[in-house]
Amino acid sequence: MTTLAYRPAVVAPRASFAPRRGPVARAAPSVSVAPSPRVSLGLAGHRGAQSSRIVRARFFGPFKRKDATTAVEPAPTPTPEPEDTSASFDLLDLCSGAADAVAVAAQAWERVDDVVMGGVSSSAIGPDLAGRTCLVWAGKCRTQGGGFTGCRSVALKTPLDLTAFDGISIVCGLESDDEPARRTWKATVRTQNNRGEVVYQASFVPPVASKDPTSKDGFLPAEVRIPWESFRLVRGPVVVPNVPPLSADQCSAVYGLGLIMSRFGPNGPMPDFRDGPFRLALHSYGVYVSNGEGVEPPTTLPRAAMLGDRSSENSGRTKNSPLSLVLGPLIKLVFSEKARRRRRCRELLKERYGIGEFGARFGKGRRMKAARLGGELIAFKEGARELVRDAVAAALTLPLRGLFVLISKVAALVRAVKGEKKLPPMR
Repeated sequence: MTTLAYRPAVVAPRASFAPRRGPVARAAPSVSVAPSPRVSLGLAGHRGAQSSRIVRARFFGPFKRKDATTAVEPAPTPTPEPEDTSASFDLLDLCSGAADAVAVAAQAWERVDDVVMGGVSSSAIGPDLAGRTCLVWAGKCRTQGGGFTGCRSVALKTPLDLTAFDGISIVCGLESDDEPARRTWKATVRTQNNRGEVVYQASFVPPVASKDPTSKDGFLPAEVRIPWESFRLVRGPVVVPNVPPLSADQCSAVYGLGLIMSRFGPNGPMPDFRDGPFRLALHSYGVYVSNGEGVEPPTTLPRAAMLGDRSSENSGRTKNSPLSLVLGPLIKLVFSEKARRRRRCRELLKERYGIGEFGARFGKGRRMKAARLGGELIAFKEGARELVRDAVAAALTLPLRGLFVLISKVAALVRAVKGEKKLPPMR
C-alpha cells in the first residue's frame, strides 16, 4: 500500500480551480544553510580551514595596539528549496463563489449504507450546519449486518476525463474523535457505466482535524493525496485477483467517485473496530497533478451530473427499465430499512428483558409505542400493521432471493461467454 502523506490545506474563497501551490499547498519552504567551516567541519575540516587562514600580528610594546588581519572563507549562499509546482482541483466546486455552491455540491452525492445487505448503519452527507464552506459526512456505523457506511456521486450524464491527473485529492478532517485508524476508510473510482459493486478502491487514513481558535471554522483540515496506482479493483470488500492497479489511461471515462467507512480491512473484519457515531468534514474532493503548469481544470461533479435535469437524479441506467418497475416496490417492501431497524429493536428488547417475539411486539414494544404515540389503541393498530407488513415481506423473501440467485447465475454465464474473468464471492 502506498504511504500517504498529509499536506496542510488552505481553502481560500476564490475560484474553484485555482491551483494550491507554494505557501498555499504546503508550509513555508525551509532554507538549507551549509555549516560554517569553523563550527562543524570535523577534524579534517578544521585542518583545511587552518591551512587557508592568514594571520599577521605586530606588537610594539605591552601597551601598543595589535594590528591583526584574518582572512576566512566566506559562508556559502543559502539554497532555497525548489518551488512546488503541484496543483489540486476541487471537483465539488465548493469555492466557486456561488451562493448555493455548498447546496449544489451536496445534491451531487447520495448515501450508500449497509441496509442493502441487511445492516442498520446510517449516514448522511450535506452542508455544514455551522455555515462553513464544506460538506459534512456523518452517521453511525454498526457491526450488525454489513458494518459499513458510504456515499457516492449521483449518476453522471457525462463521464469525467481525469487522464491528465495523478490521483485523488481529498481535503478533509475527522471531527468526531481522534481514532481514524480504528476504521477502514476508502476512496472509490468507478470506470464502468453501471452502479454495480465492482469499483476501484484505495484505503487512506483521514487526518484528525486540528483545533484552531484563530480560525472562524474552528478546525483546520489537511490534504490527502492518493495516486492512481493505489486503487485496486474490488467486488464489495474483496479484491479481484490478477487485475493490475488503476492507471491514468483508464481514467478517460470516470462515471463516479465515492467514500466508504467500513469495519472490513485488507485482512477481513477489524478486531478493534470503533463503531458508533462519526463525523468527517469534506472541504474538497478532487484530483491532483504533480506539475500543474498548463493543466486545464476538469469538469465538476455537479456539472457532469446535470443536476438541473431531474432525469439525472437516479441510481443507475436501469432505474426505469420494466424489470426495475416490477421489482422495485417488492424490493422496498422486503428489504425495507425501517423494517430492519424495527427487527433490531425487537432483538435488543429480547436480549435486555428476556422476552420472546410476542412480548417484544405486543408487550414491552407496545408500551413503548404507546408512550411515543400517545395512546394504547394507536400503538396496537401500529403494531398490527407492522405485523402484517412483516408477514408479507417474509412470504416474498424466499422467491425474491431465488430470483436474485438466478439473475446472478445468468450474469456469470454471460461473463463466461464473453471471456471475462470470474468475480470473487463477496464475504
